[in-house]
Amino acid sequence: MRRLMGALAATTGMALVLLGGLPANAADDGADLAGLEYVSLGDSYQAGFGLIPYSSTSPFAGDPNGCFQGEANYPHGVAAALGLTLDDQTCSGAITANLGYGAATVPATPTNVILPSLPTGSEQQTTMTGLLAPQVQTAALSASTDIVTVGIGGNDLGFSSIATSCMRLTLDTDPAYLEYEVGAFANCQDYFDDATTYPSAYLPGRLTDVVQPRLAAAFAQIRAAAPNAQVFVVGYPQIAPADATDACYTDPDTTDAVPFSGTDIRFIHEVESQLDALIQTEAADHAFHFIPTWEQTSAHTLCSSDPWIWGLTAYVNLVSSTCDAGYIPADADAWVCLKLGALHPNPGGVAEIESIVQQTLAGIMRVEVTSGTAMPGGSATVEGGGHAPGEAVELRLAGQVLARVTADAFGAFSTTIPLPDDLDAGEHPLDAVGMTSQRTFTALLGVDPAPAAPTPTPTASSAPEPAPAGSADPPELAASGADAAGTAALGGILVLLGALLVRRGRAAPQPRA
Repeated sequence: MRRLMGALAATTGMALVLLGGLPANAADDGADLAGLEYVSLGDSYQAGFGLIPYSSTSPFAGDPNGCFQGEANYPHGVAAALGLTLDDQTCSGAITANLGYGAATVPATPTNVILPSLPTGSEQQTTMTGLLAPQVQTAALSASTDIVTVGIGGNDLGFSSIATSCMRLTLDTDPAYLEYEVGAFANCQDYFDDATTYPSAYLPGRLTDVVQPRLAAAFAQIRAAAPNAQVFVVGYPQIAPADATDACYTDPDTTDAVPFSGTDIRFIHEVESQLDALIQTEAADHAFHFIPTWEQTSAHTLCSSDPWIWGLTAYVNLVSSTCDAGYIPADADAWVCLKLGALHPNPGGVAEIESIVQQTLAGIMRVEVTSGTAMPGGSATVEGGGHAPGEAVELRLAGQVLARVTADAFGAFSTTIPLPDDLDAGEHPLDAVGMTSQRTFTALLGVDPAPAAPTPTPTASSAPEPAPAGSADPPELAASGADAAGTAALGGILVLLGALLVRRGRAAPQPRA
């Protein structure tokens, strides 16, 4: 039993090793990104653990490759869709130290019988198959790198060990490996959430004291090694739902098993959520773009009818020293063999993450005229992103520089540009050119024709036009009631004046004879 439990623990540990604000213009197809240099970093969730065939461009090409990097992982899909030049450094089992900290060091991890101890400095990765990585992952970055995606942190927390400790052989028994290593617990949360009795296993403390400084050091090294790049941190998808019940449980000897109680699944969900929130905060602190996948995958967890996460599939191997194709040994003697991809995104999950990442890159790395159509001699409001942090950006129309702005820490800008007086009506390409990165993004500026000069309006004192010769009709009077009343009053005054003059003439005295 002890050997079986040890093999089971190693199996789950290998399998579960994380083997390891949408965009403003999501409809943009990202045409301007073609040819940019793209480096992907991270653990098994980025590498596509479980996807076959393996990538021929992995740090360890061939079958099997030590990183279990899938040809159909999301970095490959995003690069193909956007025309990017890809250098995929992702590797199953990676921790932040395998990305590299530069010369920085981080605090040591407390000793714990379940959770892994981690290095305090940069370290080349030793893969699950015993291969030594040729370099830390950030060594692939340079000043010419345009785009970086990175997903990391799960293995620093020890997520695979946590999940292993929550497994049960039957629903009515205690978590098996936890009982084997520490003692009997009704739920694995009782061990990992008790800061007083088990301080070295207390996960909220491990997040702040172990994971956070390692994320900070790795992210700082990414920025130092790729000073002009746009960096996108990809969050983890949901594995376990928040409302799980015991109905989700299936025995570990079934295909795609979910050998966790409802209570333990809810605890795994909470641990995942805290990790994802920490990664998001650290990304923001380094002016990196965070790409969430948490909510988008919430309807496809292990307990759903259409999961985007593989369960656990394993078998006890009593007849051979090697495992069947598509399985990996859980121990040195291959007593237990585990199917690739356990607790990782299946093709449906990978496709969803790929779509999210692709849309985010295309939506952020662009320029857009936000003020609608403009007129010659007027102005236009322009917003853009995708530039190097703090670099100067020129806005050019047919080669003419209309404005020069400075990108913010995220590589974005917003400004109003003046337009030439002689600008023709129609659509004109407007270029946003990064003066350091030389990345150029183009938008179409719509220009309306200049308004025609207004026709002069006659003033009130202008004399009416004479009637045409031979016309029997007098010039028309204005049809307004006020003009008709004025004419009638004038006529009345003239009649009265005539009457007074006649009367005066009659009453005048006659001259004497």
